Amino acid sequence: MTSIRWLISFAFFVMVSSVGFFWQYQSQMLTTNEQQFLLSEITNSEAITVERRLYRSLSATDILAIEIKQNNGNFTDFDTYAQAVIDSMGGISNLQLAPNGIISQIHPLLGNEKAIGHNILRDDSRRNEAILAISKRQLTLAGPFKLVQGGIAIIGRKPVFFNVDGKDTFWGFTSALIYLDKLLAVTKLKELESKGYHYSLSRIHPDTGQKEVFARSKDRLDDISQSAKIELPNTTWTLTISRASLNSKSNFFAYFVSLLLGLLAAWLITYLQRQPELLQLVVKQKTAELEKLAFNDHLTGLANRRYLNKYLEQFLFEQKRYNKTAALFYLDLDNFKRVNDSMGHNFGDQLLTQIADRITKSVRVGDVVSRLGGDEFAVLLLNTDSVNSISKIAEKLIEEIKQPVIFGDRSFVLSTSIGITLIPQDGNEVLELLRNADMAMYSAKNAGKSRYSFFNQKLQQQAIERHRIETELVTAVKCHELVLHYQPLVELKTNKVISLEALVRWQHPEKGLIYPDRFIGIAEDSGQIVEIGYWVIKEVCELISRRENEVDAQPSIAINLSPKQFEDPNLLDNIRIIVSETNIDPRLLEIEITESSLMTNLAEALYVIEQLRAMGIKISIDDFGTGYSSLAQLKHFPVNKLKIDRSFIATIESDRSDHKIVRAIIAMAHTLKILVVAEGIENKHQLLLLKNSKCDIGQGYLFSRPVKIEQLKELNCNWNEL
Repeated sequence: MTSIRWLISFAFFVMVSSVGFFWQYQSQMLTTNEQQFLLSEITNSEAITVERRLYRSLSATDILAIEIKQNNGNFTDFDTYAQAVIDSMGGISNLQLAPNGIISQIHPLLGNEKAIGHNILRDDSRRNEAILAISKRQLTLAGPFKLVQGGIAIIGRKPVFFNVDGKDTFWGFTSALIYLDKLLAVTKLKELESKGYHYSLSRIHPDTGQKEVFARSKDRLDDISQSAKIELPNTTWTLTISRASLNSKSNFFAYFVSLLLGLLAAWLITYLQRQPELLQLVVKQKTAELEKLAFNDHLTGLANRRYLNKYLEQFLFEQKRYNKTAALFYLDLDNFKRVNDSMGHNFGDQLLTQIADRITKSVRVGDVVSRLGGDEFAVLLLNTDSVNSISKIAEKLIEEIKQPVIFGDRSFVLSTSIGITLIPQDGNEVLELLRNADMAMYSAKNAGKSRYSFFNQKLQQQAIERHRIETELVTAVKCHELVLHYQPLVELKTNKVISLEALVRWQHPEKGLIYPDRFIGIAEDSGQIVEIGYWVIKEVCELISRRENEVDAQPSIAINLSPKQFEDPNLLDNIRIIVSETNIDPRLLEIEITESSLMTNLAEALYVIEQLRAMGIKISIDDFGTGYSSLAQLKHFPVNKLKIDRSFIATIESDRSDHKIVRAIIAMAHTLKILVVAEGIENKHQLLLLKNSKCDIGQGYLFSRPVKIEQLKELNCNWNEL
């Protein structure tokens, strides 16, 4: 009996101790899994950063190739054009042109002079990549390799072909050289290294077939690591990140406790037998939570950008085998920044959550809805190639998002612009499809927002044209290509011109007169509008100064102030300097500020207006009725004039609601002692309705188109007959 008891006790001791050991082992595995998931997230994020930056820099070769083709192989202003491309793309060390494979032009040339005349196809140790580029007719990547002047670099070469007598003829290469250290500077690898992580960046060498590590941390990789592939033209890089295991050594004390529990807690056998099952359940739950964090947006619960990328990769792989079709929507909420600025980020987050829910309910079960970041969303419509059905879903999304969002006693209305690209018609690569949808979305925004646009090849040409205009604008002011035209504002009671509005035009040396709708938006996006705005102010002030000596009673001149210039901290100082230098009567200068500019920051806008008024400058609110302000808010702004947006005037004859709105604006403005200007008057019936509504001033083609200042004297100003 004693031996049996001993055997039972021993068996129970072994059982309980084993469970304790298993518990400790599973705990170590759980911690290790958490580290692996964290490393996977970090590694994939940094790999995407490297890949995105490298592709963006390499796209410079495409831009150069397009320019060469459009100019039949000539490139007369390569240095200026190359510098503009380097400034806009970033991360590029130099750009090269190599007609027939011989390097003829490099920018910047300093430090690269020895490369001029170098024959890539004959002398270069990396000639294999160049020959491969010609044979495949696509961009290839050479390197990384050590430079003679020091450092490690990568060079992308794009072969350029011309169609000569029906045959494609090789012209040469456009190349972009990128320093590896500048490429890695956009990542967080150095920061991660300071926190105990280690990394390596490697590839399979094309000549030896052996693994080559070309970038790494000071210390070698640890036992726990994760790798991510960086797919590049004609090669694949591998990014590996590791961190020392927190459980590399056995926890002796934990095992000792397990033995002690085996001796003292035999009666807990039933409970302890269940622990492995419970622990496995915990491991599964933790694993599921980590996967959710890796692939889901924390705010809306939708799939995130990483999940969409992986899903698209899998879908494109299957599409090639099973001929699947789909449509990718890229959604961006219009003017969402105003919500955060005026209502706060907490309100903005709640708004995004409701919008995410509306998008999900507007598409079919099984379609993929994701939040890409900020106020950008994406929808992948599966198994559809009908443009009609795709358009209906896009229209449904726009209408659903337009519905008012109500929080307590507040109501807010948003709109969205949607870009659509079709699969496989528009591309078969993830980055290409996302870029196409993004371009289509910006096309929808430029067309007036709250609409959708399908991707087409014209959008690529528009992007190139946009870049060209942005580049040429840099020299437009310096070369005196910008000119001002003036449109009169007529007092409706007396039919006399009481002021002029200065409107900028671009007298292009090759394309002739370009109107502002072609370049002002680009100037706004690039920030060049600020410089153009100050040029306009100076030109107008100089004109006023000259006319003070020529004309006894001259009308004031109005200038449109862009939203970006209105936010310039140096605005007031610069205007004071210009007015002082030109020595004009500031009462002859009038500044028009758009309603949307005022509503961005009410307190700051009020301060700027008060300072301008203190100088003696008149203030007008332009495009009134299109923003978020109300008539009641006018009392806060000490303005002289209010210009009703031309969209109301265009429909004043046919839309009774617009007519009532115009009359209400005029009545309220008069109560506040503010003059009212109606812009966009094109016919006598509109003029009659405005006169009957007591409007003070009129402006539009009925009176005069914008003309040069010299032509104003030649106008037939017999408006008493109108």
